[in-house]
Amino acid sequence: MGKNQAYKAMQRARVGSGSGGPEEVEDGMVDGSFHTPEWHAARLASLNTSHTITWEEYKKKQKEEELRKGELEKDTDRMMREYRAQLDAERARKLAQGRNHSSSKSNHSKCCRSSLFNFLTCMFV
Repeated sequence: MGKNQAYKAMQRARVGSGSGGPEEVEDGMVDGSFHTPEWHAARLASLNTSHTITWEEYKKKQKEEELRKGELEKDTDRMMREYRAQLDAERARKLAQGRNHSSSKSNHSKCCRSSLFNFLTCMFV
């Protein structure tokens, strides 16, 4: 039994069925509405004026977003290709110099010589 039916049965028992009003027919169906018909009408009216969009508008919006996303992916791919080309050019330039042309080699050997000298002087002193 629904809330409304239980409440109505309680009212009928209190007042009595001889109130002179139209008597409700008990057909065994559950009254599932807990709001007044006025509330339902206002709710439907508010749903009609809400921000909902139609299916066609939704499909159009989704298509526009996919196109925009595709353009962004194309831009990203182009930027990655440019970056990869820059890295490849840098690598080719370094490989063209050869293995024995390190710019830091002269500094490295001086550092090693001085540290070797310091090591040897520390051992024999």
